[in-house]
Amino acid sequence: MSDVEEVLETQMENGESDGAALEEEDDDDDLEQITAQKVLEILENAWINEMCAPEILPSQTDMLELMVSQVAHMEEQMRDLDKNDFRAVVHGMELERVRYIMASYLRCRLQKIETYTQHILNQEETREPDDKRLSPEETKFAQEFASNVDEYFHKVATQYMPNQQRGEAEQRIVTPNLMSHVFLKANVAVPAVIVGVDDEEVDMAAGSQHIIPYQLVADLIQNNQAQLI
Repeated sequence: MSDVEEVLETQMENGESDGAALEEEDDDDDLEQITAQKVLEILENAWINEMCAPEILPSQTDMLELMVSQVAHMEEQMRDLDKNDFRAVVHGMELERVRYIMASYLRCRLQKIETYTQHILNQEETREPDDKRLSPEETKFAQEFASNVDEYFHKVATQYMPNQQRGEAEQRIVTPNLMSHVFLKANVAVPAVIVGVDDEEVDMAAGSQHIIPYQLVADLIQNNQAQLI
């Protein structure tokens, strides 16, 4: 466990922050607290998956908000430390690492939204509210971005094109290549995974690593049965 994880988890256990733990309600209405170490682990895994996956994955908005509040609280606590205190230096480096992970994760998602805007919006319209992958802020950004792009191209190009070409919008939608190969590591044993166009099956042992088309293992990634690397 890193220094920032130890400090954040200590704060959570001592109740030093109102947002110290994320509470999840299960079917029995019991409340489960997630430690800072688990939050950071979820964010790191989501970051790596997002960087390696060709499509946009479900947003980790709750984890981000929790970690942002914890980082802000840590910064407040560090102001009381002497700048020459070695703990301040180490904790500062760890906080910079956490901030980098969060910023890189959000940048990657925005880049995908800008690249596959209309495709992502079309997919979101077909999903149930609980299955949507964009946060409300990302959805608003995507809609405004798509509107601005359409308005710009209409002014500079499409209004001067024949009507037939104007109606070919579907052909201009950029989609991710879901059959691109990815590296992944199995988190648990997964039997009978189809790995080829000939319906070839392999049994993935826990901890085993594979290179395989993303579309064939997308469900494993989203169910946390495998992790992209």
